Amino acid sequence: MSEAPFLAAPQPTRLPIRARARRRSRSRMSFLIGPLATPVSVFVVTLILIVAHQGKLLEVTFMPMAVAVSYWLYRRYPVHYVSMVCWLIFLTPEVRRFADFYNGVFNQTSIIMMTPFFAASLAGLSILNKYRYLGQRRALPLIMMLIAIVYGYVLGVAQFGIMAATYGLINWLQPIFIAWHLIVTWREYPTYRRVLTKTYVYGAIVMGAYGIYQYVAPPPWIAFWMAQSGMESSSGSAVPFGMRICSTMNSTGPFALTMMVALLMLVSAPGKAKFFAGIVGLPSLMFTLVRTSWGGLVIGLVYPLAMLDSKSRLRLIMVGVCVVGLCAPAVMIDQVAAPLLKRLQTIQDIQNDSSFQARSGFYTNFSEIASRSFAGHGIGSTGIGAKLAADPSQVLSVVDSGVVDVVWVLGWPGTLLYIGGVLMLLWRAFVASLLRSDDRFAVSGVGASIAILAIMVMVDTLQGSSGMLFMIGTVIPVIGLRYVRHMQRLNALSGAARAGRPS
Repeated sequence: MSEAPFLAAPQPTRLPIRARARRRSRSRMSFLIGPLATPVSVFVVTLILIVAHQGKLLEVTFMPMAVAVSYWLYRRYPVHYVSMVCWLIFLTPEVRRFADFYNGVFNQTSIIMMTPFFAASLAGLSILNKYRYLGQRRALPLIMMLIAIVYGYVLGVAQFGIMAATYGLINWLQPIFIAWHLIVTWREYPTYRRVLTKTYVYGAIVMGAYGIYQYVAPPPWIAFWMAQSGMESSSGSAVPFGMRICSTMNSTGPFALTMMVALLMLVSAPGKAKFFAGIVGLPSLMFTLVRTSWGGLVIGLVYPLAMLDSKSRLRLIMVGVCVVGLCAPAVMIDQVAAPLLKRLQTIQDIQNDSSFQARSGFYTNFSEIASRSFAGHGIGSTGIGAKLAADPSQVLSVVDSGVVDVVWVLGWPGTLLYIGGVLMLLWRAFVASLLRSDDRFAVSGVGASIAILAIMVMVDTLQGSSGMLFMIGTVIPVIGLRYVRHMQRLNALSGAARAGRPS
Protein backbone atom coordinates (compact mmCIF):
# COMPACT_ATOMS: atom_id res chain seq x y z
CA MET A 1 0.00 0.00 0.00
CA SER A 2 1.41 3.38 -0.97
CA GLU A 3 2.41 5.80 1.80
CA ALA A 4 1.94 8.85 -0.38
CA PRO A 5 -1.55 9.71 0.93
CA PHE A 6 -0.25 9.68 4.51
CA LEU A 7 2.91 11.74 3.83
CA ALA A 8 1.33 14.37 1.64
CA ALA A 9 0.68 17.72 3.31
CA PRO A 10 -2.96 18.59 3.75
CA GLN A 11 -4.27 21.01 1.18
CA PRO A 12 -5.64 24.29 2.51
CA THR A 13 -9.37 24.51 2.29
CA ARG A 14 -11.29 27.66 1.59
CA LEU A 15 -13.39 28.80 4.54
CA PRO A 16 -17.13 29.19 4.00
CA ILE A 17 -18.42 32.70 3.51
CA ARG A 18 -19.97 32.89 6.99
CA ALA A 19 -16.76 31.67 8.64
CA ARG A 20 -14.72 34.30 6.77
CA ALA A 21 -17.21 36.98 7.84
CA ARG A 22 -16.94 35.90 11.48
CA ARG A 23 -13.13 36.02 11.26
CA ARG A 24 -13.22 39.54 9.78
CA SER A 25 -15.64 40.59 12.52
CA ARG A 26 -13.34 39.22 15.23
CA SER A 27 -10.33 40.99 13.69
CA ARG A 28 -12.25 44.29 13.67
CA MET A 29 -13.26 43.81 17.29
CA SER A 30 -9.68 42.97 18.29
CA PHE A 31 -8.59 46.22 16.65
CA LEU A 32 -11.36 48.29 18.30
CA ILE A 33 -10.95 46.61 21.71
CA GLY A 34 -7.27 45.78 21.94
CA PRO A 35 -4.14 46.47 24.01
CA LEU A 36 -3.45 49.69 22.06
CA ALA A 37 -6.84 51.02 20.99
CA THR A 38 -8.48 50.82 24.42
CA PRO A 39 -5.86 52.82 26.38
CA VAL A 40 -5.66 55.35 23.56
CA SER A 41 -9.42 55.82 23.80
CA VAL A 42 -9.00 56.93 27.43
CA PHE A 43 -6.69 59.75 26.41
CA VAL A 44 -8.86 60.62 23.37
CA VAL A 45 -11.91 61.04 25.62
CA THR A 46 -9.74 63.07 28.02
CA LEU A 47 -8.59 65.31 25.17
CA ILE A 48 -12.19 65.83 24.03
CA LEU A 49 -13.19 66.92 27.55
CA ILE A 50 -10.21 69.28 27.69
CA VAL A 51 -11.06 70.86 24.33
CA ALA A 52 -14.67 71.20 25.46
CA HIS A 53 -13.46 72.93 28.69
CA GLN A 54 -15.28 70.35 30.83
CA GLY A 55 -12.96 70.49 33.83
CA LYS A 56 -15.50 69.27 36.38
CA LEU A 57 -16.54 66.29 34.25
CA LEU A 58 -12.89 65.49 33.60
CA GLU A 59 -12.15 65.48 37.33
CA VAL A 60 -14.98 63.04 37.98
CA THR A 61 -14.47 60.63 35.07
CA PHE A 62 -10.71 60.40 34.46
CA MET A 63 -9.74 58.22 37.41
CA PRO A 64 -12.57 55.62 37.11
CA MET A 65 -12.07 55.42 33.36
CA ALA A 66 -8.28 55.01 33.54
CA VAL A 67 -8.34 52.54 36.44
CA ALA A 68 -11.03 50.42 34.75
CA VAL A 69 -8.96 50.20 31.57
CA SER A 70 -5.85 49.43 33.63
CA TYR A 71 -7.65 46.56 35.33
CA TRP A 72 -8.85 45.21 31.97
CA LEU A 73 -5.29 45.36 30.63
CA TYR A 74 -3.99 43.70 33.78
CA ARG A 75 -6.32 40.74 33.22
CA ARG A 76 -5.96 40.47 29.44
CA TYR A 77 -2.63 42.07 28.43
CA PRO A 78 -0.17 42.15 31.38
CA VAL A 79 2.61 43.80 29.36
CA HIS A 80 0.44 46.65 28.11
CA TYR A 81 -0.82 47.11 31.65
CA VAL A 82 2.70 48.08 32.75
CA SER A 83 2.92 50.45 29.78
CA MET A 84 -0.43 51.99 30.76
CA VAL A 85 0.83 52.60 34.30
CA CYS A 86 3.91 54.34 32.86
CA TRP A 87 1.77 56.58 30.66
CA LEU A 88 -0.47 57.48 33.59
CA ILE A 89 2.63 58.46 35.57
CA PHE A 90 3.79 60.59 32.62
CA LEU A 91 0.53 62.42 31.88
CA THR A 92 -1.81 62.45 34.90
CA PRO A 93 -0.45 65.68 36.51
CA GLU A 94 -1.08 67.56 33.26
CA VAL A 95 -4.67 66.27 33.17
CA ARG A 96 -5.10 67.58 36.72
CA ARG A 97 -3.80 71.00 35.66
CA PHE A 98 -6.32 71.18 32.82
CA ALA A 99 -9.17 70.18 35.14
CA ASP A 100 -8.22 72.81 37.73
CA PHE A 101 -7.70 75.50 35.09
CA TYR A 102 -11.09 75.04 33.43
CA ASN A 103 -12.78 74.71 36.83
CA GLY A 104 -11.19 78.01 37.80
CA VAL A 105 -10.27 76.62 41.24
CA PHE A 106 -7.04 74.98 42.37
CA ASN A 107 -7.91 71.68 44.05
CA GLN A 108 -5.32 70.91 46.71
CA THR A 109 -6.44 67.26 46.95
CA SER A 110 -7.40 66.45 43.37
CA ILE A 111 -8.71 62.91 42.94
CA ILE A 112 -7.11 62.82 39.49
CA MET A 113 -3.66 62.57 41.08
CA MET A 114 -4.68 59.27 42.68
CA THR A 115 -5.06 57.62 39.26
CA PRO A 116 -1.49 56.23 38.90
CA PHE A 117 -1.65 55.37 42.60
CA PHE A 118 -4.64 53.03 42.13
CA ALA A 119 -3.61 51.75 38.68
CA ALA A 120 -0.17 50.64 39.89
CA SER A 121 -1.68 49.08 43.01
CA LEU A 122 -3.62 46.64 40.82
CA ALA A 123 -0.33 44.78 40.31
CA GLY A 124 -0.62 43.75 43.95
CA LEU A 125 -3.24 41.23 42.80
CA SER A 126 -0.37 39.26 41.27
CA ILE A 127 0.89 38.47 44.76
CA LEU A 128 -2.52 37.11 45.73
CA ASN A 129 -2.95 35.17 42.48
CA LYS A 130 0.62 33.83 42.36
CA TYR A 131 1.39 33.49 46.07
CA ARG A 132 3.14 30.16 45.47
CA TYR A 133 6.05 32.08 43.94
CA LEU A 134 6.78 33.45 47.41
CA GLY A 135 8.46 30.15 48.26
CA GLN A 136 10.92 30.37 45.37
CA ARG A 137 14.47 31.64 45.67
CA ARG A 138 13.95 34.33 43.03
CA ALA A 139 11.40 36.00 45.31
CA LEU A 140 13.82 36.37 48.25
CA PRO A 141 14.82 40.04 47.62
CA LEU A 142 11.19 41.14 47.40
CA ILE A 143 10.28 39.17 50.52
CA MET A 144 13.09 40.90 52.43
CA MET A 145 11.78 44.27 51.33
CA LEU A 146 8.20 43.31 52.17
CA ILE A 147 9.15 42.27 55.71
CA ALA A 148 10.95 45.58 56.23
CA ILE A 149 7.95 47.56 54.92
CA VAL A 150 5.47 45.65 57.10
CA TYR A 151 7.72 46.36 60.09
CA GLY A 152 7.70 50.07 59.23
CA TYR A 153 3.93 50.02 58.73
CA VAL A 154 3.28 48.55 62.17
CA LEU A 155 5.45 51.27 63.73
CA GLY A 156 3.68 53.93 61.68
CA VAL A 157 0.19 52.82 62.66
CA ALA A 158 1.19 52.80 66.34
CA GLN A 159 2.70 56.31 66.24
CA PHE A 160 0.93 58.28 63.51
CA GLY A 161 -2.40 56.58 62.90
CA ILE A 162 -3.72 54.29 60.22
CA MET A 163 -4.40 57.00 57.60
CA ALA A 164 -0.84 58.34 57.41
CA ALA A 165 0.72 54.88 57.62
CA THR A 166 -1.56 53.32 54.98
CA TYR A 167 -1.02 56.13 52.47
CA GLY A 168 2.73 55.79 52.89
CA LEU A 169 2.50 51.99 52.80
CA ILE A 170 1.00 51.90 49.31
CA ASN A 171 3.68 54.31 48.10
CA TRP A 172 6.37 51.94 49.41
CA LEU A 173 4.62 48.84 48.06
CA GLN A 174 3.92 49.96 44.48
CA PRO A 175 7.45 49.22 43.18
CA ILE A 176 7.33 45.75 44.74
CA PHE A 177 3.91 45.12 43.17
CA ILE A 178 5.26 46.01 39.71
CA ALA A 179 8.39 43.90 40.25
CA TRP A 180 6.27 40.92 41.29
CA HIS A 181 4.00 41.37 38.27
CA LEU A 182 7.05 41.28 35.99
CA ILE A 183 8.41 38.16 37.67
CA VAL A 184 5.20 36.14 37.34
CA THR A 185 4.75 37.15 33.69
CA TRP A 186 8.33 36.36 32.66
CA ARG A 187 7.18 34.39 29.62
CA GLU A 188 6.12 37.71 28.06
CA TYR A 189 9.68 39.04 28.00
CA PRO A 190 9.90 39.61 24.20
CA THR A 191 6.68 41.63 24.37
CA TYR A 192 7.99 43.57 27.39
CA ARG A 193 11.13 44.47 25.46
CA ARG A 194 9.14 45.69 22.46
CA VAL A 195 6.33 47.51 24.29
CA LEU A 196 8.38 49.16 27.04
CA THR A 197 11.02 50.33 24.57
CA LYS A 198 8.29 52.12 22.60
CA THR A 199 6.84 53.47 25.84
CA TYR A 200 10.14 55.09 26.79
CA VAL A 201 10.81 56.40 23.26
CA TYR A 202 7.40 57.97 22.68
CA GLY A 203 7.17 59.06 26.31
CA ALA A 204 10.43 60.97 25.86
CA ILE A 205 9.10 62.55 22.65
CA VAL A 206 5.79 63.67 24.18
CA MET A 207 7.23 64.92 27.48
CA GLY A 208 10.35 66.41 25.89
CA ALA A 209 8.53 68.32 23.14
CA TYR A 210 5.89 69.60 25.56
CA GLY A 211 8.60 70.58 28.04
CA ILE A 212 10.39 72.69 25.43
CA TYR A 213 7.10 74.35 24.50
CA GLN A 214 6.46 74.98 28.19
CA TYR A 215 9.87 76.61 28.55
CA VAL A 216 9.59 78.84 25.47
CA ALA A 217 5.92 79.83 25.81
CA PRO A 218 4.35 78.79 29.14
CA PRO A 219 0.62 78.12 28.56
CA PRO A 220 -1.97 79.77 30.83
CA TRP A 221 -2.86 76.57 32.69
CA ILE A 222 0.79 76.24 33.77
CA ALA A 223 0.85 79.84 34.99
CA PHE A 224 -2.41 79.25 36.90
CA TRP A 225 -1.11 76.08 38.51
CA MET A 226 2.26 77.58 39.50
CA ALA A 227 0.63 80.64 41.05
CA GLN A 228 -2.01 78.67 42.97
CA SER A 229 0.26 75.85 44.16
CA GLY A 230 3.11 78.07 45.32
CA MET A 231 5.59 76.48 42.91
CA GLU A 232 6.92 79.85 41.78
CA SER A 233 9.22 80.00 44.79
CA SER A 234 11.12 76.91 43.65
CA SER A 235 10.45 76.69 39.90
CA GLY A 236 10.66 80.32 38.81
CA SER A 237 8.07 82.41 37.00
CA ALA A 238 5.72 81.24 34.27
CA VAL A 239 7.26 83.54 31.63
CA PRO A 240 9.27 82.56 28.54
CA PHE A 241 12.69 81.18 29.55
CA GLY A 242 11.93 81.97 33.19
CA MET A 243 10.95 78.65 34.74
CA ARG A 244 12.37 75.24 35.56
CA ILE A 245 10.16 73.01 33.49
CA CYS A 246 8.19 70.06 34.78
CA SER A 247 6.59 69.19 31.41
CA THR A 248 3.55 66.94 31.97
CA MET A 249 4.61 65.85 35.46
CA ASN A 250 4.00 67.37 38.88
CA SER A 251 7.35 69.03 39.54
CA THR A 252 10.86 69.35 38.15
CA GLY A 253 12.44 66.58 40.23
CA PRO A 254 10.19 63.66 39.18
CA PHE A 255 10.20 64.84 35.56
CA ALA A 256 13.99 65.12 35.47
CA LEU A 257 14.41 61.61 36.88
CA THR A 258 11.84 60.15 34.47
CA MET A 259 13.43 61.85 31.48
CA MET A 260 16.86 60.66 32.64
CA VAL A 261 15.60 57.05 32.64
CA ALA A 262 13.91 57.48 29.25
CA LEU A 263 17.13 58.84 27.71
CA LEU A 264 19.14 55.95 29.16
CA MET A 265 16.67 53.42 27.74
CA LEU A 266 17.06 54.96 24.27
CA VAL A 267 20.36 53.04 24.05
CA SER A 268 18.35 49.89 23.31
CA ALA A 269 15.77 51.48 21.01
CA PRO A 270 15.81 50.56 17.30
CA GLY A 271 14.64 52.84 14.51
CA LYS A 272 14.87 56.57 13.91
CA ALA A 273 12.36 57.69 16.53
CA LYS A 274 15.06 57.53 19.21
CA PHE A 275 16.98 60.36 17.50
CA PHE A 276 14.01 62.69 17.74
CA ALA A 277 13.43 61.51 21.32
CA GLY A 278 17.01 62.44 22.16
CA ILE A 279 16.79 65.80 20.40
CA VAL A 280 13.77 66.91 22.44
CA GLY A 281 14.52 64.88 25.58
CA LEU A 282 18.04 66.13 26.32
CA PRO A 283 17.20 69.88 26.22
CA SER A 284 14.11 69.33 28.34
CA LEU A 285 16.24 67.54 30.93
CA MET A 286 18.68 70.45 30.93
CA PHE A 287 15.86 73.00 31.32
CA THR A 288 14.78 71.34 34.58
CA LEU A 289 18.08 72.56 36.12
CA VAL A 290 18.11 69.40 38.29
CA ARG A 291 21.81 68.65 38.72
CA THR A 292 21.30 65.24 40.33
CA SER A 293 19.57 63.95 37.21
CA TRP A 294 22.31 65.44 35.02
CA GLY A 295 24.86 63.51 37.03
CA GLY A 296 22.64 60.41 37.06
CA LEU A 297 22.51 60.46 33.25
CA VAL A 298 26.31 60.44 33.07
CA ILE A 299 26.58 57.66 35.68
CA GLY A 300 23.91 55.59 33.97
CA LEU A 301 25.67 55.76 30.59
CA VAL A 302 28.90 54.27 31.96
CA TYR A 303 27.52 50.73 32.29
CA PRO A 304 25.99 50.40 28.78
CA LEU A 305 29.15 51.87 27.25
CA ALA A 306 31.28 49.35 29.14
CA MET A 307 29.06 46.41 28.09
CA LEU A 308 28.78 47.18 24.39
CA ASP A 309 31.23 45.89 21.81
CA SER A 310 33.62 48.36 20.21
CA LYS A 311 31.50 48.93 17.10
CA SER A 312 28.28 49.50 19.04
CA ARG A 313 30.09 51.70 21.57
CA LEU A 314 31.45 53.91 18.79
CA ARG A 315 27.99 54.09 17.18
CA LEU A 316 26.43 55.12 20.50
CA ILE A 317 29.05 57.81 21.04
CA MET A 318 28.49 59.14 17.53
CA VAL A 319 24.72 59.24 18.09
CA GLY A 320 25.30 61.13 21.35
CA VAL A 321 27.58 63.61 19.62
CA CYS A 322 25.00 64.17 16.86
CA VAL A 323 22.21 64.75 19.37
CA VAL A 324 24.35 67.20 21.36
CA GLY A 325 25.36 68.92 18.12
CA LEU A 326 21.74 69.35 17.05
CA CYS A 327 20.85 70.75 20.47
CA ALA A 328 23.85 73.10 20.60
CA PRO A 329 22.32 76.02 18.61
CA ALA A 330 19.65 76.46 21.28
CA VAL A 331 22.34 76.99 23.93
CA MET A 332 23.71 79.93 21.91
CA ILE A 333 20.57 81.91 22.69
CA ASP A 334 21.34 84.16 25.66
CA GLN A 335 18.01 83.59 27.40
CA VAL A 336 18.60 79.82 27.25
CA ALA A 337 22.30 79.81 28.07
CA ALA A 338 22.18 82.15 31.07
CA PRO A 339 20.29 79.91 33.55
CA LEU A 340 22.17 76.81 32.38
CA LEU A 341 25.58 78.45 32.87
CA LYS A 342 24.52 79.81 36.25
CA ARG A 343 23.44 76.35 37.34
CA LEU A 344 26.64 74.76 36.07
CA GLN A 345 28.71 77.29 37.99
CA THR A 346 27.09 76.14 41.25
CA ILE A 347 28.69 72.73 40.67
CA GLN A 348 32.13 74.34 40.77
CA ASP A 349 31.21 76.39 43.86
CA ILE A 350 29.29 73.62 45.61
CA GLN A 351 30.27 74.71 49.12
CA ASN A 352 28.23 77.90 48.80
CA ASP A 353 25.19 76.19 47.31
CA SER A 354 22.20 76.25 49.67
CA SER A 355 20.73 73.00 48.31
CA PHE A 356 24.00 71.17 48.82
CA GLN A 357 24.38 72.60 52.31
CA ALA A 358 20.88 71.48 53.28
CA ARG A 359 21.55 67.91 52.14
CA SER A 360 25.04 67.74 53.59
CA GLY A 361 23.54 68.77 56.93
CA PHE A 362 21.64 65.49 57.00
CA TYR A 363 24.84 63.51 56.57
CA THR A 364 26.77 65.68 59.03
CA ASN A 365 24.16 64.83 61.66
CA PHE A 366 23.67 61.28 60.37
CA SER A 367 25.10 59.65 63.50
CA GLU A 368 22.63 61.60 65.65
CA ILE A 369 19.74 60.74 63.31
CA ALA A 370 20.79 57.08 63.23
CA SER A 371 20.94 56.87 67.02
CA ARG A 372 17.47 58.44 67.30
CA SER A 373 16.15 56.04 64.65
CA PHE A 374 17.57 52.68 65.73
CA ALA A 375 14.11 51.10 65.98
CA GLY A 376 12.63 53.41 63.33
CA HIS A 377 9.80 55.94 63.40
CA GLY A 378 7.55 54.09 60.99
CA ILE A 379 5.88 54.68 57.64
CA GLY A 380 3.92 57.92 57.73
CA SER A 381 6.67 59.88 59.49
CA THR A 382 7.97 61.40 56.22
CA GLY A 383 6.61 62.43 52.84
CA ILE A 384 3.07 63.30 51.84
CA GLY A 385 1.65 60.72 54.22
CA ALA A 386 3.10 62.71 57.13
CA LYS A 387 0.48 65.42 56.49
CA LEU A 388 -2.15 62.91 57.64
CA ALA A 389 -0.31 62.05 60.86
CA ALA A 390 -2.19 62.19 64.16
CA ASP A 391 0.84 63.83 65.83
CA PRO A 392 2.51 66.21 63.31
CA SER A 393 5.23 67.19 65.79
CA GLN A 394 6.98 63.82 65.30
CA VAL A 395 7.21 63.86 61.51
CA LEU A 396 9.81 64.97 58.96
CA SER A 397 7.67 66.17 56.06
CA VAL A 398 10.73 67.07 53.93
CA VAL A 399 13.82 64.83 53.84
CA ASP A 400 16.40 65.78 51.21
CA SER A 401 18.17 62.43 51.44
CA GLY A 402 16.90 59.02 50.45
CA VAL A 403 19.36 57.20 52.70
CA VAL A 404 18.33 59.23 55.76
CA ASP A 405 14.66 58.73 54.85
CA VAL A 406 14.98 54.94 54.84
CA VAL A 407 16.92 54.85 58.13
CA TRP A 408 14.52 57.27 59.80
CA VAL A 409 11.42 55.34 58.71
CA LEU A 410 12.55 51.71 58.96
CA GLY A 411 15.27 51.94 61.61
CA TRP A 412 18.32 49.76 61.42
CA PRO A 413 16.51 46.37 61.46
CA GLY A 414 14.24 47.38 58.59
CA THR A 415 16.98 49.25 56.70
CA LEU A 416 19.30 46.25 56.62
CA LEU A 417 16.52 44.05 55.25
CA TYR A 418 15.28 46.64 52.76
CA ILE A 419 18.66 47.74 51.39
CA GLY A 420 19.80 44.10 51.37
CA GLY A 421 16.87 43.24 49.09
CA VAL A 422 17.58 46.22 46.83
CA LEU A 423 21.26 45.33 46.45
CA MET A 424 20.38 41.68 45.80
CA LEU A 425 18.01 42.74 43.01
CA LEU A 426 20.68 44.96 41.48
CA TRP A 427 23.32 42.22 41.73
CA ARG A 428 21.08 39.67 40.02
CA ALA A 429 20.32 42.17 37.26
CA PHE A 430 24.04 42.84 36.86
CA VAL A 431 24.86 39.12 36.56
CA ALA A 432 21.98 38.50 34.13
CA SER A 433 23.07 41.38 31.89
CA LEU A 434 26.66 40.11 31.92
CA LEU A 435 25.50 36.70 30.73
CA ARG A 436 23.46 38.32 27.97
CA SER A 437 25.47 41.40 27.07
CA ASP A 438 23.94 41.39 23.56
CA ASP A 439 20.52 42.25 25.03
CA ARG A 440 20.71 46.05 25.00
CA PHE A 441 17.33 46.46 26.65
CA ALA A 442 18.52 44.52 29.71
CA VAL A 443 21.85 46.35 29.77
CA SER A 444 20.13 49.75 29.51
CA GLY A 445 17.79 48.76 32.34
CA VAL A 446 20.74 48.05 34.64
CA GLY A 447 22.31 51.40 33.70
CA ALA A 448 19.06 53.22 34.51
CA SER A 449 18.76 51.40 37.85
CA ILE A 450 22.33 52.33 38.80
CA ALA A 451 21.55 55.97 37.99
CA ILE A 452 18.37 55.92 40.10
CA LEU A 453 20.20 54.34 43.02
CA ALA A 454 23.03 56.89 42.74
CA ILE A 455 20.51 59.72 43.16
CA MET A 456 19.37 58.06 46.39
CA VAL A 457 21.92 60.14 48.31
CA MET A 458 19.87 63.24 47.45
CA VAL A 459 16.25 62.05 47.41
CA ASP A 460 14.39 58.80 48.05
CA THR A 461 14.07 57.26 44.59
CA LEU A 462 12.83 53.82 45.66
CA GLN A 463 9.23 54.83 46.36
CA GLY A 464 6.39 55.66 44.01
CA SER A 465 7.00 56.19 40.31
CA SER A 466 10.80 56.38 40.53
CA GLY A 467 10.82 53.13 42.52
CA MET A 468 8.75 51.46 39.80
CA LEU A 469 11.23 52.58 37.14
CA PHE A 470 14.03 51.14 39.30
CA MET A 471 12.23 47.81 39.60
CA ILE A 472 11.60 47.61 35.86
CA GLY A 473 15.31 48.16 35.23
CA THR A 474 16.43 45.49 37.69
CA VAL A 475 13.82 42.79 37.03
CA ILE A 476 13.80 42.94 33.20
CA PRO A 477 17.35 41.47 32.81
CA VAL A 478 16.50 38.63 35.20
CA ILE A 479 13.28 37.58 33.47
CA GLY A 480 15.02 38.00 30.11
CA LEU A 481 17.70 35.50 31.12
CA ARG A 482 15.08 33.11 32.45
CA TYR A 483 13.08 33.34 29.22
CA VAL A 484 16.14 32.63 27.06
CA ARG A 485 17.15 29.63 29.16
CA HIS A 486 13.58 28.32 29.03
CA MET A 487 13.53 28.58 25.23
CA GLN A 488 16.93 26.87 25.00
CA ARG A 489 15.61 23.96 27.06
CA LEU A 490 12.51 23.70 24.88
CA ASN A 491 14.62 23.74 21.72
CA ALA A 492 16.93 21.07 23.15
CA LEU A 493 13.98 18.85 24.03
CA SER A 494 12.45 19.42 20.62
CA GLY A 495 15.75 18.57 18.92
CA ALA A 496 16.11 15.42 21.01
CA ALA A 497 12.57 14.38 20.15
CA ARG A 498 13.22 14.86 16.43
CA ALA A 499 16.50 12.96 16.68
CA GLY A 500 14.80 10.02 18.40
CA ARG A 501 11.86 9.90 15.98
CA PRO A 502 12.07 6.96 13.54
CA SER A 503 12.48 7.94 9.89
